[in-house]
Amino acid sequence: MANDKKKKIILIVVLVLAMIMIGMSLNSCSNSVEEDKVVQKKTIKKKTKSQATTKIDEKKDESKIKQEEKKEETAKADSSNKSNFSESKKDNTASTSSSSNKNNTSSSKSSNSSSNNSGSSKPSNNSGSNSSSSKPAEHKHDWVAQYKTVNVPEKGHNEQVLVQAAYDEQVPITEMREFSICNVCGADITNNTTSHTKAHALAGEGGGYHSEWREVVTGYKTVHHDAVYETKYVVDSPATTKQELTGYKCSGCGKTRSN
Repeated sequence: MANDKKKKIILIVVLVLAMIMIGMSLNSCSNSVEEDKVVQKKTIKKKTKSQATTKIDEKKDESKIKQEEKKEETAKADSSNKSNFSESKKDNTASTSSSSNKNNTSSSKSSNSSSNNSGSSKPSNNSGSNSSSSKPAEHKHDWVAQYKTVNVPEKGHNEQVLVQAAYDEQVPITEMREFSICNVCGADITNNTTSHTKAHALAGEGGGYHSEWREVVTGYKTVHHDAVYETKYVVDSPATTKQELTGYKCSGCGKTRSN
């Protein structure tokens, strides 16, 4: 029994050691993988930086090449201008020397003719042909007036127009008064009731009377009415358009100027 226990303990220890070794190997593998990844990232960064620096260097080289080309072009232009200037100087000196030679030959000819001919005629001095440099004709502006259309609004004013003139009106003054009216004939018998009714009675027509209140005009009063006006808009000048001068423009070159 003791041997079996020892064997079991040894097996357990061996298994534990094997597990520890496996775990350590796995950790070392994972660490190596992570280190490889870090190394790869660093190499990628270095490559990108080197590519960027190469691109910047290429751009600098291109700018330098362009600057050198510009310098060469300017140098060529300067040399061509100098050669043209020297040629023009040569032409001018040649023309001046030819004109001086012509003048000298003409003077020598005139002196020889004067010495050979004993006449009183003097030799004529022939001046060299002065070739005036032709200048381009100056542009003369043909100014044409420029206009714009401007709207002129309507103008007018308000005025009072008479609708009805002032007038005076006679208004009646009335009051209510009592009247005696005959029942037989309907006559107004105010202040005569007794004699009138007696006459009807004697004639066998009956009699009697009754009272009525009637409106009576007692006088007139004058009422003044003012004139009546209304406001009316009167047009003085209707709306129209006009041409307003804005400036001038050359018909040839298109230059403008203000008026």
